Amino acid sequence: MQAWRFREVRVRMFCMMVGRIISVLVVFWLVLVPCWGQEKKRENVLLHPDKFYRKYMPGFRVKPNPPDTAYIKTYPNYLSANMHVLSPAIQMQVRQRGDGTPGVASTFKTNITDVIGFAASYRFIAAGFAFLSNSGMNLRSHYVRSRYRTATIKYSGAARSFQFKYIRIRGFTDVRQLGDRERYVLRPDMVSKEFQFEGMHNFSWRKYSYIAPITFAQRQVKSRVGFLLKAGAYYTQISGDSALLNARQRPYFKELNDARILRTVGARIAPGIGCNLVFRKRIYFSLAAFTSADLYFYKYLQHPDEKRAAQTHLVFVLDSKAGLGYHTRRFYAGVRYDLEQRNGPLKGLVINNVYQYTGIELGYRFDAPKIVKKVYKKTMPPGM
Repeated sequence: MQAWRFREVRVRMFCMMVGRIISVLVVFWLVLVPCWGQEKKRENVLLHPDKFYRKYMPGFRVKPNPPDTAYIKTYPNYLSANMHVLSPAIQMQVRQRGDGTPGVASTFKTNITDVIGFAASYRFIAAGFAFLSNSGMNLRSHYVRSRYRTATIKYSGAARSFQFKYIRIRGFTDVRQLGDRERYVLRPDMVSKEFQFEGMHNFSWRKYSYIAPITFAQRQVKSRVGFLLKAGAYYTQISGDSALLNARQRPYFKELNDARILRTVGARIAPGIGCNLVFRKRIYFSLAAFTSADLYFYKYLQHPDEKRAAQTHLVFVLDSKAGLGYHTRRFYAGVRYDLEQRNGPLKGLVINNVYQYTGIELGYRFDAPKIVKKVYKKTMPPGM
């Protein structure tokens, strides 16, 4: 009898435990599962731009305002793809203010082979990347070999355009002038990283196309001059495993001293002017130039996590582009030259950065595949 009662108690306890578990599962199903479903639904809206615009910006729509077709041709239904081969020449000079002491200044130069890049654009969006070729051309045997990579994303409207660009370079050669001869100090450890975000407004966008010789999303069919305004923010870090300057130089650059990192943030507002000269409706010559005094915030650091207040100064910048090419409805080709020079005094020194790119590019426009049109329509705002 006692054994039977003991088994009955155990059965009751087991049933009570099962009942509690079922109650917890029911509560979880009634309370938590609907919340999880709402979170999932909310996430889907954010992951799908077309749903996002319909829900949060139902009245927003881009109204097309095309340029003057007598001067500019657009190709909204074509996918443009191009390849370019460039020879970059990039250097950074650090010297004393004034005449300075002979043999103290450093000029850090790159040793880059030809760069091969690819880009594609459809309507307002363009993206591209570039990498070093293995041709071995343009290399200097007494320089350390450099590595180079870049990626670019652009929004190119008729009046306004925006660009994000990333550049990374590893390997510099410190070229120092000692009388009539040069001394080479190899710095394979030096790395330059730069993030650029630029916006540009074209005041003459109805008849002058700034993007025609750059992204080829448009084509200039009559010669025209335009006025431009560029604004941007730039982050640059130049670092090394050891001090950027050697022990002999440091007494002349007390501010830089044994710093291993030079970190800068620049803000730019640059007025400019551009022109596209068109010959026989297909041959073009383009030129654009901007000048500005960038506001620089900079630090000399020994370690990446070092806390130090930023210093400020104005740095003169010249940004120019030139190109000559052949541009038709489908095919385009040309040569181009880009130059950007930044020159200005920082605390205890003068810094001069020069970026030069010379090369050729070839491109062709294809009828955009349906998948490209579909993805673009679901990604961009209505009407764009």
